[in-house]
Amino acid sequence: MFHRITTTVCWLFMTLLTMSAANAADISPEMMKFFENEVRPLLAEHCWSCHGAKEQKGDLRLDTRGHILLGGESGTSMVPGKPEKSLLIEAVRYESYEMPPAGKLPEKQIKILEK
Repeated sequence: MFHRITTTVCWLFMTLLTMSAANAADISPEMMKFFENEVRPLLAEHCWSCHGAKEQKGDLRLDTRGHILLGGESGTSMVPGKPEKSLLIEAVRYESYEMPPAGKLPEKQIKILEK
């Protein structure tokens, strides 16, 4: 029981720390517009049912920038500017995990996430 509480407290602390750092980063208005218009709708449609506010399979949540940068059980899901080092990109390319499990995203949508 104590181990579970300690793990939860540590996870919450790291989440808050990472989210604060991510939100403090300088994001251009163009990048924010691209995220809101292109990336967020794609994630909402294909990812949030398993990795959103209500459920986080693999402790991965993809409904906020801070959570995306934090990652889950497997590590950091996204490395900004380095799609080749991002687990999320590996997963949607079906190179490691196969996400979404219902079928591979069209190449155009994968390119949006890479950008």
